Amino acid sequence: MAAFEDTVKASTKGKNPDVLSAVFLAVDRDGKKIIDQASGKTKLNGDAKAADKDTIFRLASCTKLITTVAALRLVQAGQIALDDAEIIKKHLPELYNLDVLTSAPGEPFTYEKRRNGITLRQLLTHSSGVGYDMIDPRLQAWRRERGERPLALSGPIVEAFSTPLLFEPGEGWAYGGGLDWVSLLISRISGQSFGNFLQKEVFDVTGCDDKIGFWEEDLVKVGDMGQIVTKTKDGNAFKKFPVQPAKAELGGGGLFSSSANFVKILQGLVSKKSKLLNEDMLKELWRPQFEAGSKSLQALRASAPVFASMTGALTSSLNPETLNYALGGILLTEDDAVLGKTSGTMSWGGAFNCLWFANREQGLAGFYGSSMYPPGERKSSELIGEFVKEVWRRVGEKEA
Repeated sequence: MAAFEDTVKASTKGKNPDVLSAVFLAVDRDGKKIIDQASGKTKLNGDAKAADKDTIFRLASCTKLITTVAALRLVQAGQIALDDAEIIKKHLPELYNLDVLTSAPGEPFTYEKRRNGITLRQLLTHSSGVGYDMIDPRLQAWRRERGERPLALSGPIVEAFSTPLLFEPGEGWAYGGGLDWVSLLISRISGQSFGNFLQKEVFDVTGCDDKIGFWEEDLVKVGDMGQIVTKTKDGNAFKKFPVQPAKAELGGGGLFSSSANFVKILQGLVSKKSKLLNEDMLKELWRPQFEAGSKSLQALRASAPVFASMTGALTSSLNPETLNYALGGILLTEDDAVLGKTSGTMSWGGAFNCLWFANREQGLAGFYGSSMYPPGERKSSELIGEFVKEVWRRVGEKEA
């Protein structure tokens, strides 16, 4: 334990710390803490408060898990179905009418009409063909040709994600805005804002306090925000990293949350009696979604370098052939030789080096909260790795 604490303090203290803030929180299925460690400060100014489990971080893509849980609450209630393409046709006509981009990068744009239906399951697993205009080179060029800038990080949702599909739905994998479309779908079906739906169906159910939500201007009134920073070119200091304010409640990356609140949601998924989802939905949440030999699984595994910065130590040492995708994130299907019993772990991260993981069989869940850019920043990745190792070490000691 001392070694882990010393590593954390060494990275966040002194005249030239490696990261501004680092919060580590892990619990077992009963909510008992495995690790509760925090170090660093919330902002660059000298009188900034110390970071702790109540510090509010920008979740970025860690938001996606919460959106998935919200969608499964509707599935569980019988209001929508995972594989009914008519739902998309009825409630998301803007998405339903998108064509498939068929030209290669650098070639004149060509399109064809979509043949396959689009389903909720595909949107949740990034197999719908929806991409990100700030990641995919073809979508970047598509924006430039129209004199537009990428909109995926700010919205509004329809304008941001009405880009051509990158492949036929169900026949590939590309990290993209599927979860943003899902948040709009939930809003239209429920007849309320996505934020209000999350409050009633996820936050209140798991006992979250008011340090979670979409709008920074509201959250600064109730808690301390972790300032987004990056290192200067020489690596000897921090500087503020500007983030464009969102114009919508983006289900793919718009939430802010304290570590304490995020872990309450995770614990609600690994507990023996979940208040969030019934047993059938929990099994579906964790089930490998792509069949062996499928185009989606092949594309996912080929994309391992793309999401390595999101999942850190949990996937960096694994053979990509041992990875699959669950409804909520990347899924480890084999144990790790170093970490131990990691098979069945679901995980994902965010652009500002937050990361979550959860394992139902082991009955554990954890969240790393931080505010460093870019994703996969070296020291942040090292700290995430030490965190993951320490969690599995302590769980292993308990089992011994």
